[in-house]
Amino acid sequence: MPELSVAEKLVQALNMLDPVSELLAGPLPEAGNRSAAEAFLANAPTLFGHQLPFEKLLLSLDIAVSVIQADPTLGAGFAYAAAALYRIGFEDTDIYSETTLANALPWARRGADIEPLSPEAWEALTEIHCFMGDFAAAEKSLGEIFSRWGDGDVYARAAFMFFRLQGDAEQAMNWGALAWQQEWNTDRLIQTLFALGQLYRDNARVRQAADVYRVLCEHDHTNMWGHHFWAKAEFELGNLKEALDANSRAIELGGGHALHGFQEEIKHAIGRARMGLKPVTEQISKARVLATPPAVVEAPPPAMVSAPPPLQRINGPAIGKVVPPPPAKPTRVVKAPPTKRATRAPEVVAPPPPKAPAPLKRKRPG
Repeated sequence: MPELSVAEKLVQALNMLDPVSELLAGPLPEAGNRSAAEAFLANAPTLFGHQLPFEKLLLSLDIAVSVIQADPTLGAGFAYAAAALYRIGFEDTDIYSETTLANALPWARRGADIEPLSPEAWEALTEIHCFMGDFAAAEKSLGEIFSRWGDGDVYARAAFMFFRLQGDAEQAMNWGALAWQQEWNTDRLIQTLFALGQLYRDNARVRQAADVYRVLCEHDHTNMWGHHFWAKAEFELGNLKEALDANSRAIELGGGHALHGFQEEIKHAIGRARMGLKPVTEQISKARVLATPPAVVEAPPPAMVSAPPPLQRINGPAIGKVVPPPPAKPTRVVKAPPTKRATRAPEVVAPPPPKAPAPLKRKRPG
């Protein structure tokens, strides 16, 4: 059976949400059975990670409908629906389809409107704004999180994403480290550690990357890619035995040809070390430096990227109707924060979050 397109998957998803889609507009609903709704959520499948099977997302949407029907005043139910919707459009790490993001946005907004004290709703709203590249709106929802719960685990996770997607690596690493320390949910912890490890690795913080991957593998013994990236970091640091052990575990967990090739590279480096020879990679690196000395090149000016236009509020999809994305293609990853942000009427106006704790030297959005 051929794989369904994102548009076909989205139609199925919206049809599943149709029994409660009328609650996206109109007056605030009356309270229902909160304990039953929370019980549904407690047994819901996890939505953390990146690419998830479509069947799992459909099951998540079915549970979201049950949660909303049990208590339509529980903001987490709408947030859960939004999170499952936008994940249907997974394209790459931190990149999702504009169409699924546009259709998920009103569910997260409605969750925050119905229950302003729902951290799940505000976090989902911040995530969607960040993935859409609308950092001005994301900054406002971050302010709402801070004004209600301070810079705890929810704010740290959201700030980690906010700075990471804007390209502010230093602040992203600071907030990622804080999110790691404060996270209590194991599934979310694994996601945070993996993203933080990749960020350290991309910014030549190899020792910190190795430590993060090690902690990840201690919490998830079956994480193949965690073990492999841990091995690559230890190899780069010259810790060949640790690299061999970690990559061996990755191969045991189902690693393919690339991991087997890296295993041979580690063994070859161990053999050269026993003979008192330097690793081949180190020789190649030094030869390149001698052959082509680095030239002094001035850094290019920061790119000026305008924020995308705000989406119009969607009053709820009809059966099988897919809400189109905005005409302007939003920027997903911005190398430098825009000097001018697009203005849009905020739904809830809050003062910008205060400065971060001095010992961590972190800055908050705004």
